[in-house]
Amino acid sequence: MTKQVIPDAQLESVAHTAARRIGRVLGWCVIVASPLAVIVGLVVLRPSAPAQPPQSVQLLDASEPQGWAEMYVRSWLSANRDDSAGLEAFYPTGMKSTRAVGTQIPVDTSTLSVVSPRPGAWSVMVAANILVQQPDGKHRARLACANASLVGSAEGYVATSLPTPVACPRTRAAVELDYPETAELNGSVGQSVHGFLSAHLAGRGELNRYIAPETNIGAIVPPLYAEVQLLELRTHEQFEPGQAARPLDGTEVHVTARAWGHDALGKVTTIDYALTLVARAGRWEVSRIEPAPLLAGE
Repeated sequence: MTKQVIPDAQLESVAHTAARRIGRVLGWCVIVASPLAVIVGLVVLRPSAPAQPPQSVQLLDASEPQGWAEMYVRSWLSANRDDSAGLEAFYPTGMKSTRAVGTQIPVDTSTLSVVSPRPGAWSVMVAANILVQQPDGKHRARLACANASLVGSAEGYVATSLPTPVACPRTRAAVELDYPETAELNGSVGQSVHGFLSAHLAGRGELNRYIAPETNIGAIVPPLYAEVQLLELRTHEQFEPGQAARPLDGTEVHVTARAWGHDALGKVTTIDYALTLVARAGRWEVSRIEPAPLLAGE
């Protein structure tokens, strides 16, 4: 039997034809299989559900309308003859103000007390710091207090009337601090306090030079002032002459310092600090900023 021999050119043509057919078949297989592969991939690679449902987000307690009352009082104080300041959002009845624009400017508000005379009713006492225009055109800061009467719940509130001005809590008599001794500003304690305040408030010098090890006090960034000037320094402890200049390690001294902070424009702000310093290696280092100064009689 004679075998049929296919020429090379024809053989190459047959091979190319077969390859094209096989390629088309594979291509259609890929096209058909692609959606299935995507679906399988999504199923296989889908992240498994957490074993426990995520905890619900804890929202702020809105059962008492302090924030709403403060916004209401701000709108009431801001209203003028050209702008109601959105007062209707709190008190739908609204109010027609005859005040000229800019004659009364609320700067800040704070809630002083919240009383609920009956379920769903609230009386919120709000203090406001306002700038009031004077006859000479200048503005003067004034503290005002008002009660805001609201009804509703966390789902919504509405004011029952305009805010009612009331007397603010009175300021008590000045207290006496328990720092009876005057310290020299250029003494060892004074130099440490001045260096600390300059580094802490103005970024002048290395703060670590003036604080005790493991003390969690950082410099204020950006600095509040360009320069700090120490004005007065008093101590709770009494030292014999020269004793503060050669303290024993571990000795503590409680001080109150008054200083001037000079800003970049040269304007001055007076500041007070109550500090505790501890002696180490013959020098004084700040160990903490006290939350409040010592009071006489405590």
